[in-house]
Amino acid sequence: MEWTEISKVTLTASEVTDKWAEQGDLVVVGVYALKKDDETDEDKKEEEEPTVSLEGAAKSLDEKLGGALSNLMLENAKAFKHGAEAGSMTPVLRMYSDGKFQRFVVMGMGTIPDPDKTIEDVFAGMGSKIGKGLVTLCDSEKKVKAATVFLPGTAGSSTSLLNDLSTSFYSTLYADNRFRTGKNIKTPAEALETLTLVTEGSLVDDAMTSLETGKKLATGIILTKDIVNGPHNVLNSLSLADTAKRIAEESGGSITCKILGTKECEERGMGAYLGVARGSETEPQFIHLTYTPPDGKVNKRVGIVGKGLLFDTGGYNIKTMMMELMKKDCGGAAAVLGKEFW
Repeated sequence: MEWTEISKVTLTASEVTDKWAEQGDLVVVGVYALKKDDETDEDKKEEEEPTVSLEGAAKSLDEKLGGALSNLMLENAKAFKHGAEAGSMTPVLRMYSDGKFQRFVVMGMGTIPDPDKTIEDVFAGMGSKIGKGLVTLCDSEKKVKAATVFLPGTAGSSTSLLNDLSTSFYSTLYADNRFRTGKNIKTPAEALETLTLVTEGSLVDDAMTSLETGKKLATGIILTKDIVNGPHNVLNSLSLADTAKRIAEESGGSITCKILGTKECEERGMGAYLGVARGSETEPQFIHLTYTPPDGKVNKRVGIVGKGLLFDTGGYNIKTMMMELMKKDCGGAAAVLGKEFW
């Protein structure tokens, strides 16, 4: 089975500099929404005149642009809500100055972080929304090669935010083109080459490690999707076993792979398993992967089992809808193999 390669877009992170907004064709400015007043009287329910409050590097950029970002937020106040929803975007602002054409977007980061909460609690779940939103934006804005994303406040000091953002970013860039030709081939954010995260506060020490970890997680997610998406004339028991072998080969020795055929399964009394496998035109392949830490120290043993029925034909004569989706019955095995890959 052919594997889909992960996107070659480079995702990096750095702390803000004086010229941070000059680095990309597309500049995305993250902002926090003001906390809502808890009062509920009728006067408070009436719509008030929208206000904009930019701080730090975002405010400096807005002043440099003649208040363009503030105006953009005001014009879209009703829909954007000052960025109350993480990953939300304003319309794109196009500007030409100093001989350079740039696009600017204001991105929501949710409400101002609660100082009483830990960094990881504050940014829990935010990275996934931001990563997905950035891909959607870069896909809709054609010919963007370099994008710069400004993360305000302490966002850059959250390991989980960077990890989740990277995972979501790369997995959203996934497109299964293995069975497409011509105009049907899709490549999200096709022109994008680099995306740089610029943090206003201090950047966590292991920022690049967090981004790389997220990318590895996305690689496993992509493999899982490839397996589930594979039609049965491509993905049968033999090709799935080959996929497991390849995972072991590319693990650098930390994963070993053992495949049990019909004879080995009979010797172990696996009658129920063999009974189901008789419905296939290929021999059953019972896949057993074993992970051993690189240092060789095993503290405990954990077993993860994934169902690998590649095409569920049960009740074939009464399934009048979605029969073509029965290939997804191998989702359990696909998830296990995807986890082993990263």
